[in-house]
This record gives sequence, structure tokens and C-alpha cells, in this order.
Amino acid sequence: MYKPVPIGKQVFALSPATQAGIARAEAMMIRMEDRACSGGVDRALMHTLARVEAVSTIRIEGKRPSLGAILHLEAYLDGNRAEGVSRVDSLDAYDFENDEARATALEVLRFLSAVRYLYYETDPDQPLTPDTLLDIHSLCMYGLPARETGVHFRRRRHDQSAADAATLVYEPPEPEELPGLVEDLCAFANKDAYAPIGQAAIAHFQFESIKPFKSGLDKTGRLMCHAIMRKRGLMRSVVAPIGLEPAIDTKSHAESLLPYNFGLAAGERERLQLVDRWADFCAWSAEVSAKVTDVHLNAVLALRERWVEELGRPSKGSASEALIGLLPGLPVLTVKQAVALTGKSVSSVNDAFARLEAAGIIREIDSAQRSRVFVAPRAVDLFDELDRKVAPQTPVSRDSLGTVVAG
Repeated sequence: MYKPVPIGKQVFALSPATQAGIARAEAMMIRMEDRACSGGVDRALMHTLARVEAVSTIRIEGKRPSLGAILHLEAYLDGNRAEGVSRVDSLDAYDFENDEARATALEVLRFLSAVRYLYYETDPDQPLTPDTLLDIHSLCMYGLPARETGVHFRRRRHDQSAADAATLVYEPPEPEELPGLVEDLCAFANKDAYAPIGQAAIAHFQFESIKPFKSGLDKTGRLMCHAIMRKRGLMRSVVAPIGLEPAIDTKSHAESLLPYNFGLAAGERERLQLVDRWADFCAWSAEVSAKVTDVHLNAVLALRERWVEELGRPSKGSASEALIGLLPGLPVLTVKQAVALTGKSVSSVNDAFARLEAAGIIREIDSAQRSRVFVAPRAVDLFDELDRKVAPQTPVSRDSLGTVVAG
């Protein structure tokens, strides 16, 4: 029977093969971020990869978000998280096929909001705390921080009825045990004792096993991994889409992260082996994210160079140059957003949009926005191409797996 115990003072000896995979993945991620920064497209890549991460995470739930809806709704949000999400929830902001499509798009936007909160609004040098976990969980589930939703850690026994195998080999913590286990998890996450990916993997395994929330564990656990890797300095300017491989191979993801759902009993020795197996999967997921990003980065840099030539080499520091750097990641953009993101005046941004439109780089689209909306079709095509190449055609919900004892 596997019952989670505190990990703060434990020592985890990952296998040489797993450590090698982690080292390789981290080196690839660092090189990828350096290329994006040196190429001047790190902000664009941040937006694109954050979107890929959000879409992938929702696909792990067996859903298929509409990419067109996501791109247009990001502009519809207009940078205002609280007002924007409530507007999308209540108004017909996009031509959805049905209520399920609308709800799925909203899930993506909420997760995207949580990713951007981590990377834009938190200090990576500050320790991870229980309040951090509450905030990122609340943001990805409801679109608002915990102080506005009253989100709290689980106060009832974890319901295992959906995982028959788990009831035979796994005993979840009682609600009164959770505060100590969450504090212990945060203390572990704030250590510098392991390589960043290894540390994030171990913390994620523990997070899922203590089940501090009733639902949304996969989303919040992945966000916690981002927070740890960012705190450790692995990724600061670019979001690594580590959810991509779990969306592609959801079965391996579920078997590695939730072995007890597949009837795998775990004593002390077996538990360490299972953690190593999960860390190895995380290393591979990080490597896949770096490889995919590198290919997409090549396409983004090539597109940016074509735009520069078509625009006649815009002046350094101009609004036109700033927009060319943003549009690959935000191919649907309002004037209001462009002003906020570039720091340029409204008149400068309007002039730049006019130049870009005259060069055939963007076109204005019809919208009920309070601010004019433009789309860069070739940038949209790049994102569509990325999605077609790597996204599963038939997503599988991880919660649908492991309900029968293996074998």
C-alpha cells in the first residue's frame, strides 16, 4: 500500500540514465532560449509556447480546443484578466460550435492566464509557498487569484471511486494531513539540491500523490513545475511546452505519474524506482519541447526576416520593429494591446499598423472591439502548422486511463 510521506528531508537518487536525460534536456532548453533572445523574438516565442502549453494541457483532458477561437479570444480579452474572462464566459465573443467548445476555449484561456501570471507577475527569486499553489490553482480553474475565489486545499477525503485499481494499492492523505504535506512540498521545491527538471519531476510526483485539490491536479501540478524551473533559472524568457509530450502520449504520462491507478503497489524501494521512471519521462518531455520549439523558432526567425525586408528595414527601436517582434507570437492583436506591449504611443502604433498593412503583413479584421483588431495571416499559418505537426488528432483523457487493475 502506497501512502504519501513528507519528502523534504528525503534523498532521491535518480539513475545515471535519467540524470543524463535530464542534463541533455536542460542543455537543449538553455540553447533554445538563448537563440530566441539573440534573435529578438523571445517575447513572441513566449506567447506562442505559452499557448501551446495551455492547449496541450487541456488536450490531456481529452478535449480539442479551437485554435482559431483561442487566437481571437486572446485579443478579445484585451489584457484584462478579470473583465476579459467574465466577458468571454457570458458573451458570444466567438462563433463557437456549441457550449462545450466555448467551455473548452475558456479552460485554455484560464490556464494561459495562469502561465502568464507565473512568468510576468511573480518574482522567480521568491520562495514557492502554499499561497502560490492556491493562486495558480485558482487562476487555472476560475481565472482569478485565490483571494477572489476563496479556493482552498481539499477538506474532504479523496474520492477514489473513479480509479478502482488505486483503491487496492494507494491510500490518499486525510484532509488534516494536507497542511503539513503541502508545507513540506514547498520546502522541497525551494531547495537547490537537484537539477531543475529532476526537482520539478519529484515535486510533481509528490503533488499528485497527496492530491491537495479535488480536481485540476494535472493543470496545477504542471504550473508548479514551471514555477520551480523558473525559480531555478532554467527558463526565464521562454515557456517550455512540457505538456506537449503528455498530450501526445497520455497513456505513458498517466502510467508514470499515477502508477497506483494501474494497480502498481509501491513499497519504499519500488516508490523510488517509480519516481525515477517519472523523472525520466519528464526529461523526455522537456527534450521534446525543446526540439519542437527549435523547429518552430527557425520558422519564426525566417518569417521575421521576410517581414523586415518587406517593410524596408524599419528603424531600430521603432514601433514597426517592435510589432514585427510581437506578431509571430500574437498574430491577432489590437491597437490597445500593441500600445501596452510595446510601450509606444497610440499614434506611433497606428502609424506602424498602417505601414504593416500597406506592406501586406497584416490586415484589419471586423470586430466588435473597442480597439481596432489586426491579424498577421502568415503568423497564424505558422501556429496552425505547428499544431498540425505535433498535436494528437484524437486526444485521450488521462482520467479515463488506469481504472482497471493492470494485467
